[in-house]
Amino acid sequence: MVWQNWFLPHKDTHKKAHLISWEGLVIYILLFILLQVGFSIVGYVEPGVLGIAGNIDQKKLIELTNIERQKKGLPPVSENGALDQAAAAKAQNMFSENYWAHFAPSGKTPWDFILNAGYKFTFAGENLAKNFTSSDAVVKAWMASPTHRDNLLNPKYQDIGIAVAEGNLNGQKTILVVQEFGTASNIAAKPSMEVQGRQITVPEEDLTNKPTLALTVTETRPNTNVLINPYAVSKVAGLSVIFLIAILLTVDVWVLKRRGVFRFTSHNIAHMALLSLAAGSLFMASPGAIL
Repeated sequence: MVWQNWFLPHKDTHKKAHLISWEGLVIYILLFILLQVGFSIVGYVEPGVLGIAGNIDQKKLIELTNIERQKKGLPPVSENGALDQAAAAKAQNMFSENYWAHFAPSGKTPWDFILNAGYKFTFAGENLAKNFTSSDAVVKAWMASPTHRDNLLNPKYQDIGIAVAEGNLNGQKTILVVQEFGTASNIAAKPSMEVQGRQITVPEEDLTNKPTLALTVTETRPNTNVLINPYAVSKVAGLSVIFLIAILLTVDVWVLKRRGVFRFTSHNIAHMALLSLAAGSLFMASPGAIL
């Protein structure tokens, strides 16, 4: 029967099953694209249905940050209420303007939020993270990135502020972490801020006429009742396809051996190597991102 050719080597030509041929690969790619398009449509039609749940603690992030600093012989940074306010304001601004960046589309700069919170600084820095599921994972990701690690381990910083917030970003429930560092103002020094590995001197005009914010900073706990986790669905779908291909390749070898026509070639090695690489990548992949 024709349908058998999708799962078994062809009876006469011994050609591989359609589902492990190049045609099958095209089908898998198209299905994956359709899945991503479907997520985009759901996110647009029903914002907040998609998302990733996690459990990130603001106090734990500060503790882990100081542990990493102390490992390098650096003094710990102290939590500062104004920097907490600045971090909370930055997180809410990313949700309200729907962006994921250090600089807002409206022109707001990283130091705007710090200055508006009433914190006058000589040195400052900012680390961002989104969609991690634990505090440990956030700090590990920052430490694995040279620019974020340099910021976290900067000996010039004395204070820290962190906000953990949940909201809708591009139609998906998103967990944002904003980490602000600072050193209180020294009149003799020109204030500067570390952003993505670049030391930026704060323009003079940004230092004047900055009203202070009256914010109540609260840690927003992620919603654990997310209906659809697009990352988990994509991961399960990918692993399912890999598992299916592995089974079909095994069946292919077994059938061809029984027919007495099997030959172990470089194509078999390539298939196994590609499957192993794909499976490893999926297992190691994380939905989290840093900036």
